[in-house]
Amino acid sequence: EPHAGCIARATMGSDELVQPLIGPGVGAPQPSRCRWSRCSLLHILASVALLLFIATSVQQLMSGQQAKRKHKWAPDLNVCEAYVGTDVDQPFSVILTADPGDFSGTPEAHFIIANLKHKHAKPRSQTVCAGHFSGVLMGQPVLVVTTGIGPPAAGLCTLEVVSACGPWIKEIVYFGTSGWSPARGGILNPPSCSAANPHAEPTRLGDVCVSPFSVNWTCKKATWAMQAAGYPNQCVKPEEVSSPNATYLYGECQFYADNMEGNLDLADDLIDAAKAVQARGGVPARTDAVNAVEARYWGAMRNATKAAYPPMEPDAAPRLWDYSQCMEVDGQFFYSGVPWELKARDYAADTLRAAGVAGDSVTARDVIAVSAMEGIGVAEALLRYHGLATTPRKIPYTHVRTLSNWLHQPVAQVKPGVWEVAVEIPEDFVTGYGYAIATGSATIMSLYQTRCEADRAHHRLPPATDCTFEIDYGGEVQVYGSNPAGNSATNASGEAGAVGSAASGAAGTAGFSGAADAASAAASASDGAGRPVLSRRAALQKKGVQAA
Repeated sequence: EPHAGCIARATMGSDELVQPLIGPGVGAPQPSRCRWSRCSLLHILASVALLLFIATSVQQLMSGQQAKRKHKWAPDLNVCEAYVGTDVDQPFSVILTADPGDFSGTPEAHFIIANLKHKHAKPRSQTVCAGHFSGVLMGQPVLVVTTGIGPPAAGLCTLEVVSACGPWIKEIVYFGTSGWSPARGGILNPPSCSAANPHAEPTRLGDVCVSPFSVNWTCKKATWAMQAAGYPNQCVKPEEVSSPNATYLYGECQFYADNMEGNLDLADDLIDAAKAVQARGGVPARTDAVNAVEARYWGAMRNATKAAYPPMEPDAAPRLWDYSQCMEVDGQFFYSGVPWELKARDYAADTLRAAGVAGDSVTARDVIAVSAMEGIGVAEALLRYHGLATTPRKIPYTHVRTLSNWLHQPVAQVKPGVWEVAVEIPEDFVTGYGYAIATGSATIMSLYQTRCEADRAHHRLPPATDCTFEIDYGGEVQVYGSNPAGNSATNASGEAGAVGSAASGAAGTAGFSGAADAASAAASASDGAGRPVLSRRAALQKKGVQAA
C-alpha cells in the first residue's frame, strides 16, 4: 500500500522513485526527488558512524574500568608521578636515610644509590628532603630519600613523601648509623654495683638492629639534682618524676602499636633475608682499622672492669639483632655515660613489654639501647598519616640501625660500689661510621636481592635480571650474589660495572619505568626463596610470647 517515503516503481530494474505520499489517496508533490543509491549510502554511513561511536564509547568505558582496577588510586597517580618526576607503573619501596654526609663525611645512602639503575634525581630546591633519587634496585622500583638529620627533618620529609605517594608506597625502611649500649644487658646495672655484668653480650662495630619500634628519650620530667644524683659515680640510676609513657604530658613518645602486624612482617622479611645472604658471605669484612678501634675500646673495658668478655674475632661477621633484643631510643641529644645508657635500656624494655614481643618480664638487663634521632620523627609522621580518613592503607615500616660507636667510655670500680670513667678514648667519626654504613647497606640490599632471586626464579622478572649488588669498601669493590650466568665480577677498572646503566636486564628509562611487572611487588613473602618458613614473630609466639 502507498505510504510516506520513497517507493520504488513496479518496473523491474528501474531506480527512479515515485512522488512520496502523505496519506492514503492524498497526493502531495514533493519539491525534490531522491535516488535509491543515494538514500542507501546515507543510511549505511550513518549506521556505521553510530556503531563506531558506540564501540569506541564501550571500549573507553571498559579501559577506564580496567585502569581503575589496575590503579586503585588513579587520581593520586598523577600527584605521585609529578612528585617523583618519572612514571610510576607499580607500587614501590622507599628507603630513608638521615645524614647526607654532613656528620661522618659519607652519605648514609651512598652504597644504595650507587647500586640504583635508571637513576632520576629530584632537584634539591623542589623538596624539603635533603636528597631524593628514584630508580631500580635489582629489578624493583625504589625511592631513596635522605631526610636530613634530626626528628623534625625526618618527620617533615616523611610526611612530604607519603602525602604525595602514600597509596603507591609498598613499604618504608629507615636506615642510619647509631650509638649503642656496649653490651646487651649493659656493663653496669645498679643497684648491683659490686661487679660488672658477668652476662653481658658485647656489641661490635657494624652490628645491625632491625626493629620497627622507637621511643623518645627526651620525654621525661626531672630536676637536675635527680638526674645528677651520685655524680661522678657511674653506677647509679637517674630518678625522674615521669617517663615516656606519660602521654598526657608529652603526647605520643612510645611508637610500637601503629600497624604493628605489617611492621613486624616487614622486619621479619628483612631479618630472614639478611641472615640468608650473610650466611653465604654477603656482608663487608672488617678492615684492620675497624679491628684496631674495637681492640682499643674493648681492651680498655676489660682492663677497667676486670670482666671476662669473649674475644673479638677479627674475621667475625657483624651480628644481626632483632626487635626483641634492641630498639631505637631517640632524641635530638647525644647522651653518653652509664646512667643515661641505663635509662635508655629502661625505656627500651618498657616499650618492648608494651609491644608484647619480648615477654612481660623483659628488663634493662635483656636489651640493647640504640641511640639515634630520626626513628621517632618517621614514626610520628606515619602515625598521623595513618590516622587520616583519606589514607587508603597503612604503610609497613621498620628501622635498620648499625653500630658506629658506643654510648659510654670504659669504667672502673674505684672503691666498693663506686664506678668512674677509666679512660677517655677519642671518638672516631670515620672508621666506625664508614663500616656501619657498609654493613647496614648490605643488610637492606639483602632483602631486595632475595626478592630479586625469587622473582627471577618464578619468572616474575626477566631471566637476565642482575640480582647482585656491589659495595666499594676497604679499598676494593665486592660483588654480593651471583648473576644469571652463575658468576659475579666487576669490570676491569674495579668500578661498579652496571651501576647507572641499563645493563640490569630490565628494559626501561630513568626512574621506576625500568622495573619489571608489578607482580613482583607483592609476591616475595613466602614463595620458596629458601628463607625460613617460620618468621621470627611466629617463633616468638610459638615460645609463648604474644605479639600484639
